[in-house]
Amino acid sequence: MTIRQTTLADLISALQARTPTPGGGAAAAVAAALGCATGAMSARYTTGPKWGALSDQALALAETLDEAARQCLELADQDVLAFEALTAARRSKDGQIIAHTKDRALAIPGDLLAACALHAHALAAFLTLSNPHLLSDVKVAIHLLCGAGRAAWQTLLINQPSLEQQQVAATHLAALGRAEAAALSLAGTGGLP
Repeated sequence: MTIRQTTLADLISALQARTPTPGGGAAAAVAAALGCATGAMSARYTTGPKWGALSDQALALAETLDEAARQCLELADQDVLAFEALTAARRSKDGQIIAHTKDRALAIPGDLLAACALHAHALAAFLTLSNPHLLSDVKVAIHLLCGAGRAAWQTLLINQPSLEQQQVAATHLAALGRAEAAALSLAGTGGLP
């Protein structure tokens, strides 16, 4: 089963099961894909003649987020394969194979965290430009990406990242914090944060 080709109901059933994959890393990537898709939809509602020059910018953002959603689902599938490979490598007790598969297991959540930070930042910049009727959807997209990015950090952390990887991740986590703060501070948040 690939995550890209499964139904949402089947994915949820697979996540609920007592099986090692899919797990938290794949779930984080799916949440990021949902955030990107929600952001793309929101951007598309800021296109057309009514929006003038902003229309082209909104359409470009939507298309970027479309591709990002596809890439996040690819990362979900890669996360499943990387975990399965790492498990097999640990059984083999071959240090070289373990090191190689561990590097891949670290790269995937690192890539996801970077993508979440990038796209949450882009959506935060779009907040004040978006169709005001879709403001809550832009915020939902940002919050999904921020949650997915923080979840990716947890997956990265459990795989014992290097100091350099931790420093890069800290930069991305700070960017997520800024994007989320922008979403929470913009008028119309309503209720408790």
